Amino acid sequence: MNVSSRPQPETLPPSPSRPENNPRPGSRSRSGAPARRGTTAPPSRWRTAGAVLAGIALAASAVGLQAFRSGIDDHDAPLTSTGDIDEEVTGSRFSARVKAVHAAKAIAAPKPGGERERVTAKGIFVIVEVGATATWEPQRLGPPRLLTGGGHRYVSSDRVDQTLTITNPYIQPGWWTEGVTVFEIPPGELPDSRILLAPSSGFIVEPNGPEIEIDLGLDEAAARRLTSTAKDVYELASRT
Repeated sequence: MNVSSRPQPETLPPSPSRPENNPRPGSRSRSGAPARRGTTAPPSRWRTAGAVLAGIALAASAVGLQAFRSGIDDHDAPLTSTGDIDEEVTGSRFSARVKAVHAAKAIAAPKPGGERERVTAKGIFVIVEVGATATWEPQRLGPPRLLTGGGHRYVSSDRVDQTLTITNPYIQPGWWTEGVTVFEIPPGELPDSRILLAPSSGFIVEPNGPEIEIDLGLDEAAARRLTSTAKDVYELASRT
């Protein structure tokens, strides 16, 4: 009895498996398949434009704040007119000029009763001959200041009787009032110095008030020459 057998299907060997990237939970690719690890979606065009606009806005606001602060700082600054020695310099309410500059080791000033008081400088006395005239109405000058080339400011010396200086009389319109102002400074501060003059404002702070700045014409050589020839005593005259 012939028995025929049905051919059995051929069993193929298993194919090697392809390594699978483990996706992050819940992440999928554009095709719907799990996205591979390490891939990030590019930023959208609108997000990039928004970041650029935000940066521009921050920069503009910073510039605006700086300009606003600068405007506040300049709001009370004086209106300064500048000039040189022997030159008439005109401000809004007065004019001034510097005629000469002297140096001395001591100052002799008159006292009531005819006596004279002598004051010796701790550094050097700088005596500036000043003339001034008012534009519309009488006024007094406030304490002059000396601005040095090194950026330091010195107010006129309080060791000298201020009634003997240019700050005592009223400056009148129509004619020039002459006088001096005295500073006490270290000799090395003299080069490139300027004098600052302004009307007296009393206890009132005047925004944008007039100020006159006059260069004393003292470069390094001229300053050394002035200090080396300083007088032993400068005699201040009494004002009548």
